Amino acid sequence: MKLPARCLSGAAAVLSLAALAAVPTAQAAPAAGASSAATAPTARALALLPTNIKAGLDIRIAYRRYALCAASNITPSNQSVYINKTKYQVGTGLCPIVTGMTVYNKSLQGTGTTPKGASTIWSSFGSPASLPQYNGTSWTVAAPQGGLVTEGVSPNAGMANFWGFPCVVTTPVTINGTNYPMAMCAGPLMENIDNRPVAPGSSIYTDNTSATIPVGFGKPLAGSLAGMDSFFSNPFPTS
Repeated sequence: MKLPARCLSGAAAVLSLAALAAVPTAQAAPAAGASSAATAPTARALALLPTNIKAGLDIRIAYRRYALCAASNITPSNQSVYINKTKYQVGTGLCPIVTGMTVYNKSLQGTGTTPKGASTIWSSFGSPASLPQYNGTSWTVAAPQGGLVTEGVSPNAGMANFWGFPCVVTTPVTINGTNYPMAMCAGPLMENIDNRPVAPGSSIYTDNTSATIPVGFGKPLAGSLAGMDSFFSNPFPTS
């Protein structure tokens, strides 16, 4: 089934920390023809992702519920997406749902066709004091452990951008007797948070340096996000 393209408003902006303004949660109507709740979470997440996206940069801050994939491991799919006319492979990953301050791109999350309601959620980015992290075999809860990896150097075989893409709420993960809410998310591989391709061999900042395909962003950032590496690596420091 071919879903309608998501045409996202907002031209690229010259950003500074002063330009980041707190705004309420912005979510739009569900995609036409989205899969039912009976469909597997991975298939549902892939069905939410449009085939074409026109992405700008309109960076905002809000307090809300979101899926944080920074310490997850991503699995490639056979689906692709065009972002600003450049083709990217799509991956999926299981990501914890957190509530707190998040920095997000309103051009992706403010006017798109997905998602809305209790069964869907946006992937976004923040820096909570702790979060569930996947170590390749199991989940643990720990403080974010950010670091740099080189794309293509073992164990790293790529990277993923899960900042502003659709997810479906799925079965919680139990860690040491506590249930943690989870979402299955979809997003592009080898695409940076500035909506540009990531060059092979780039340095990638991620909270899961042991992942085969970690979620993060390529360094150095160029264009309107140049010089904001430290902000995106830890947007809301706890100390």
